[in-house]
Amino acid sequence: MKNFLPLVFCLFASFAHSQQGNIHVQKGNDAYRNNDYKTAEEEYKKALDRDPLNFAALFNLGNVQLRQKDAAGAEKSYNNLLDNTADTTLRSKAFYNKGLAFIKQQKLDEAINAFKQALNLTPGDDDARENLQKALNEKRQQQQQQKKQQQKKEPPKPQQNQKQPNKQLMEQKFNELRNQEKQLQKRLQKKPLEGQPEKDW
Repeated sequence: MKNFLPLVFCLFASFAHSQQGNIHVQKGNDAYRNNDYKTAEEEYKKALDRDPLNFAALFNLGNVQLRQKDAAGAEKSYNNLLDNTADTTLRSKAFYNKGLAFIKQQKLDEAINAFKQALNLTPGDDDARENLQKALNEKRQQQQQQKKQQQKKEPPKPQQNQKQPNKQLMEQKFNELRNQEKQLQKRLQKKPLEGQPEKDW
């Protein structure tokens, strides 16, 4: 798998709707900076318990899940965020990171779609464009490999078509030879009777 550009991580708390949620988001951000992803995840979940629509907690929870190789959980977090926010910048970043989650799950079609949606929202996003191109290239390579594997498994079709007419032709020739042999035997059976001399007693 090609190296895709890293995920976008926003250590922001401005989207949080409650002060208590902000405290947990900030603690999660601090833990994330220290590579303590488990603690960060717990703090983001605490923020979401207080406010399920805390966008900073949702976004950063997806990021920390992705860091912990929980791509399916990250995808769910990004979907939850995308279902509840209209903020173009945040949606673009969520689609971008969701594309990375799909890459980790080997879902290239979904990743391609997510990167396209990120680019639709922010056409100048070079990272999204580069990752989209990498995903498209990888998909093309997979399709070529699958095609080669299928060609190895299946004998070429034109040869199969040639074998059938040859078999039919051989059967036809065999039948012709059999008929010729039958006719020859009939002639041989008739000749001794016609050409046999009469016995002299």
